Amino acid sequence: MHPLLRKVIRERFERLNEVQTGAFREVSSGKSVLVIAPTGSGKTEAAVLPVFNEILEEGLKPISALYIAPLKALNRDLLERLEWWGKKLGITVEVRHGDTSAYRKAKQTRNPPQMLIITPETLGVILTVKSLRKHLENVRFIIVDEISELVDNKRGAQLLLGLERLAEIADFRRIGMTATVGNEEEVREWLGADVIVKPSWRKNYRFHVLYPRPGEKDMKLARELSLSPEIAARLRLLWEIVEEHGKALIFTNTRQFAEILAHRLKAWGKPVEVHHGSLSREARIKAERALKEGRIKALICTSSMELGIDIGDVDVVIQYMSPRQVNRLVQRVGRAKHRIGEVSEGYIITSNVEDYLQSLVIAKHALEGRFEAVEPMGGLDVLAHFVVGLLVEYRRLPRERPYEIAKRAYVYRDLSWEDYLDVLAVLEDARLIGYDEESGLLYLRRGAFQYYYENLSTIPDEVSWRVFDAGSGHVIGRLDERFVMDLEEGMDFVMNGRSWIVLKIDDEARLLKVRESKSLESAIPSWEGEMIPVPFSVALDIGRLKRELAFDFKKAKGLLEGVEFSEEELRRAFDEIKDESFSTDRDIVVESTPKALVIHADFGNRANEALGRLVHSFLILRYGRVFSVRSQAHAIVFKTPFQLNPEEVKGYLYGEPESLEFIVSRALRDSHAYRWRMLNVAKRFGALRRDAKIRRIERLFEGTVVERETLSELYHDKVDVRKGELVLEMLKRGTMRVKTELRREPSTLAKLNMTVGGEFLLSGVLERDEILELFRKRLLEHEVVLVCTNCGWHSKTRVIRLQNVELRQCPRCGSKMLAVAHPIDAEEFLPVLEKVRHGKPLERKEERTYRKLLKAADLVDSYGFEAVLALASYGTGPDTAARILAQYKGDGLLVALMERERQFIRTRRFWVDKKEEKESEE
Repeated sequence: MHPLLRKVIRERFERLNEVQTGAFREVSSGKSVLVIAPTGSGKTEAAVLPVFNEILEEGLKPISALYIAPLKALNRDLLERLEWWGKKLGITVEVRHGDTSAYRKAKQTRNPPQMLIITPETLGVILTVKSLRKHLENVRFIIVDEISELVDNKRGAQLLLGLERLAEIADFRRIGMTATVGNEEEVREWLGADVIVKPSWRKNYRFHVLYPRPGEKDMKLARELSLSPEIAARLRLLWEIVEEHGKALIFTNTRQFAEILAHRLKAWGKPVEVHHGSLSREARIKAERALKEGRIKALICTSSMELGIDIGDVDVVIQYMSPRQVNRLVQRVGRAKHRIGEVSEGYIITSNVEDYLQSLVIAKHALEGRFEAVEPMGGLDVLAHFVVGLLVEYRRLPRERPYEIAKRAYVYRDLSWEDYLDVLAVLEDARLIGYDEESGLLYLRRGAFQYYYENLSTIPDEVSWRVFDAGSGHVIGRLDERFVMDLEEGMDFVMNGRSWIVLKIDDEARLLKVRESKSLESAIPSWEGEMIPVPFSVALDIGRLKRELAFDFKKAKGLLEGVEFSEEELRRAFDEIKDESFSTDRDIVVESTPKALVIHADFGNRANEALGRLVHSFLILRYGRVFSVRSQAHAIVFKTPFQLNPEEVKGYLYGEPESLEFIVSRALRDSHAYRWRMLNVAKRFGALRRDAKIRRIERLFEGTVVERETLSELYHDKVDVRKGELVLEMLKRGTMRVKTELRREPSTLAKLNMTVGGEFLLSGVLERDEILELFRKRLLEHEVVLVCTNCGWHSKTRVIRLQNVELRQCPRCGSKMLAVAHPIDAEEFLPVLEKVRHGKPLERKEERTYRKLLKAADLVDSYGFEAVLALASYGTGPDTAARILAQYKGDGLLVALMERERQFIRTRRFWVDKKEEKESEE
């Protein structure tokens, strides 16, 4: 080890731990390594210290290492952490992603750092920048952080192909990091690592699963906060845990719920803040610091805090309602007392019997180390983008060369030549590439550059849909496309505090035609888009627990050994359902009521989706399209216009397992979800332009590789046909049975599953005015720069400080042209203004930067503080702000800005301005 590194390690740690020593030894011996260890094990240092050592020992040229992190928020935190090491060791560390200013990118090209932190998408950009390629040839290490965030999606497939492109010009070792996963060896192969480094010790956890019931003191809190007594009891218990332990992270499963829970606690006067991916960077940093510095007691968050963001020591983690997956629970609770040897303590506060039993089983699985496997995902549409990317780099290549390179990546190891030729055919039909039969070379065509840069991200672009009330004849609002994707005609959803039934989905006009419904069994749009799916193995074990509870309570308790829970609460939970039929790991229950049919089935979301599509297909054949279906972790719910015979539905479940995939694929082809996925797959293939609207897209690509890829994506993400076949096999063999019930009123579990998102529909839901006030307060906390577009005077401030200020003239030169800008926009504008003032000509990008702030200044002059609010809103530039300000005022403006922000965040989370990035660096 280099003496300087040894000295700095002593300053930081005194000595390396077991994981860090093991990684150092293996990397230094020339191996690629996968580091698997719990939160707080020092994985980051385990990965980077051998790299820093080699940079020092060998005097490696920049760029010596690329550090790839899946989230930009992680990049920010990593930069602070790694810069400390860099400064001490004399090694340059910088970050680069879509929000990095053009000035900084140009500087990195001229004088590159030794370690560059990027997102997976940024790799696709820098591989094609000519001025950077000579530096990329020096890369000797690739570090991939939070691998579990990448393995099971197309971002990961694109990253693997990007690494193989880089391997054509550089010889590097791979170092990966992940928390514990169920398929460690497969993840090692996915990365292309030689060895796994993991600790010999097991992390210790203590899980408390709670199912509170309201007491006398909860009645008072319920009246005070206008809540149901049950919710009041959960809030009271939650805060008692915070008070007992100290600094807390409180996890929820959706962003909407994080906002509402924070609102409830603040209304109660509790010192909390909220943290999720839909908040601005400034708001997230402010919340993190408030917790770190002890100014608040708890941070209410979603998966944004699962990863390695530094918020100091946390005493306890509270999960509000079931975490739904073992990996999620361990990752979240691991944030508490995360130092080696400490016991991480986590509480799960549950809201109903199903939630409670699910949480008990997940906590038990976590204690036993039964983690979910992450399923690697490839994608022929990602392969298409890879082929074009290679041709952007090399212009001409032998036809077999992209195929040979792609097959080196784990998820394409079984790629057939026929599938590869199908991909080339789509690209040729789209006139993105050509093939010269005489020379045997692939070559680039004119539209390829635009296609490549528009598809750097595999995350679909989304637009909002208008919701049209057929009764009043008015548009009542907008919904995110990802939420609309899961709706079908006949389904209910909640919007503006009311229930609506979908009459028609118009894909071409992006319009939902609805009428008001009195149903409370409705889905609620949220920023998260959908709930985390419960895995098959977890759901089946919940069924086993219910079976054991029915026959031998003592044995059932034994199944949960090690989990902290109250026997009284377990008895009370089971008492709620014991007098009714319920599903188990050996029983499916078909319950028919006058308005709904519920199939109780403990197989998890994705397997139940397959079974639900099967039954729905048979019902449509017999009765027509009069049913809607929604599949959940423990039930499949059909809304029916009349009471169905449960014996008839039972018969559908005894079909041949081999026919399931055919029936499900036919059913999927007729769904809106299928059309939405196909549209995005076709765009990623280059078969459609980004702005294309196709009325019957499923007909356009019938029988093509686009259709195959669409189904493959749905099977991976939404519908588990294999597990569905396994259930049908068990029924056929007689190891599982189906019970049927005719009821006038739905059972306890049926009611529970018929009310999706029921927690929000109880008394005391947020009123529209409260939601708008929450959003307004967030805007007021945003950091902006006030810039004079005449003389360049500028001042960084928060929006709230401009609320009662007369924004009429510059304090230096008296000009009325004051703009409000994002700090990065202001940084780019000031050197451009200098050129204008000295009469120098502007380049095209500089001209855009200049005009952007002039327009912002014009808006501030015309609309005053409302323009400041609009320009501070995330994703609203001057052009969009001008359009919104011309149409809306007051609360209407806030509603429009909130919808714009939600839409922007969903579609641009990992977005980079590809065209501008290319222009700034050529």
